[in-house]
Amino acid sequence: MKPNVWMADRISFRVQGKNVQRFLNTSVEQGIRLDHLRWETDGFTARGAGRDISKLKDLAQKGNWTFSVFQRKGPGIPLERLLDHPGILLGGVLFFLLLGLMSRFIWTIDFGSMDVETQNRMRSLLYDCQIYEGAWVDDSKLKTAQDTVSQQSDVFGWITLNFTDGCLFIENTDAEYQNIKQEAPMQPLYAKESGEIVAVEPESGFSLAVPGQSVEKGQLLVDVVRLDRDGNEIRQGASGRIVGRVEKSYTASQPLRVQQLILTGASEIKQQLFCLGRVWSQQHENQGEQGLSQVEWLPLHLGRLNLPAMIRCETIWLQQEQTIVYSQEQAQALAFRNCRQQLYAEYPDAVIESEQRVATVEGEQAVCTVTYRFCANIASYEDWK
Repeated sequence: MKPNVWMADRISFRVQGKNVQRFLNTSVEQGIRLDHLRWETDGFTARGAGRDISKLKDLAQKGNWTFSVFQRKGPGIPLERLLDHPGILLGGVLFFLLLGLMSRFIWTIDFGSMDVETQNRMRSLLYDCQIYEGAWVDDSKLKTAQDTVSQQSDVFGWITLNFTDGCLFIENTDAEYQNIKQEAPMQPLYAKESGEIVAVEPESGFSLAVPGQSVEKGQLLVDVVRLDRDGNEIRQGASGRIVGRVEKSYTASQPLRVQQLILTGASEIKQQLFCLGRVWSQQHENQGEQGLSQVEWLPLHLGRLNLPAMIRCETIWLQQEQTIVYSQEQAQALAFRNCRQQLYAEYPDAVIESEQRVATVEGEQAVCTVTYRFCANIASYEDWK
């Protein structure tokens, strides 16, 4: 018998023997409270508190009465069974300890409404901050990761990382950009190239050019000063577009033989397992080789249960430096493309009307010259004289 286990129980017992009335009197004198008293032929039955069972048994033994419990109610019986199997109790305690410990690892990441491309970008940023499934996190690490993501990402207007019971919730809003028109500088606009004015689209300033007019390189197109009728100066910043028709030549060369990195068709896969704050990596023979890399993130699941683990799979498409031999036609085509790139780099809004090509082969390279006739904005704050 474990007296402490009986403390919260209620017991119904039977006392039998001679002169059982003395048992009741002695019980009252010792402060034992009994109720539901019923007399029987050779004794009585009553109900009392389980905490008094030791006193009742001692009293019955001293008076040579027979004492027996025939009913017991309360938590004592299941508690006795639990104490008889301490492994269950220890297992329960260990379970809650592990539950508290494991809740500090990331089991799953909820990206909300992000699309796949944005999720991959976010995963890369979080990985650099050591945030992924299977990682141990605390408030300082989350704060550092949130600050890093907010500073490095131009996709999100607002973002927050909330970690609760093993789940990392990412909430964000999309970035919104508003173009703020800068005040026009107090600088005149000059012609960047010689040509014919096609359209005059000044936003501010005093235009000196008209459509159909021929201008020379460096000629003033939009001034910032004008005299009124009284000869006083009126100043206004210059801005806008002056579209001119221009003829200009560009030259580019392309070697017939070049050294270039080429995909070999071979690839290797590097896998890293992240689980409960530890990392297991595969060893590879071709470490250090050049190649194009593609990373895939694979959270681990057991059925529908997320696990605090993740596999980072990096596929590297190997490259090797090789000599590429171009034919004359191929080299000339690449040179022509280079000429057009030069045009659009200088005039991004150019509209080509016509072009004349001249191609030659000089030694081991193709040399091409293209004369373009195009329309573009030729206004510039730089004086090209």
